Order: sequence, then structure tokens, then C-alpha cells
Amino acid sequence: MSGQTLTDRIAAAQYSVTGSAVARAVCKATTHEVMGPKKKHLDYLIQATNETNVNIPQMADTLFERATNSSWVVVFKALVTTHHLMVHGNERILS
Repeated sequence: MSGQTLTDRIAAAQYSVTGSAVARAVCKATTHEVMGPKKKHLDYLIQATNETNVNIPQMADTLFERATNSSWVVVFKALVTTHHLMVHGNERILS
């Protein structure tokens, strides 16, 4: 069993229902688990920054929403994910 909380699982399921794979990946990368974001989620988000049909402002909004969470772990992982995307993602993430 993974260390994801029930809240993490519900949030990921909500994003799955709404059809937002990018928001789901952001949610999965910024779980309450006390460990860094998983590489597979970061890789997916980096790949998404290179896709022309991905809404980058929506991705940034989802990261910002996670960065305002009350859990320091979620906030830290949102900041790490944002930094990773700024360094390794497409330059569109910076604009």
C-alpha cells in the first residue's frame, strides 16, 4: 500500500473524472507522502510542457493551488515540482 492519504486519492480521482491528466499528475506529484515527487510524475509533467495542446496556465494554477495547501509536505513538493519544470521543462512554463 502506498503512503498516499485518503485526501490524495480523492483529489486524484476527481481530476481523473474531470479528464485533466495534467492536474492529476500534479496532484500525484504533490501528495502528503514525506518523500520527493516521483520521477514518473515529474517526467510526465515535463513531457506535457512540450505538448502544444496542454494548457500551461492551468498547470501553473494547479501547482499554485497545491502550494497554498496547509500541509508543509504538499507545499514543499509543489515548489520542488515547479522548480523542476522551470529547469527541465519547455520554456513556455516560464512565460
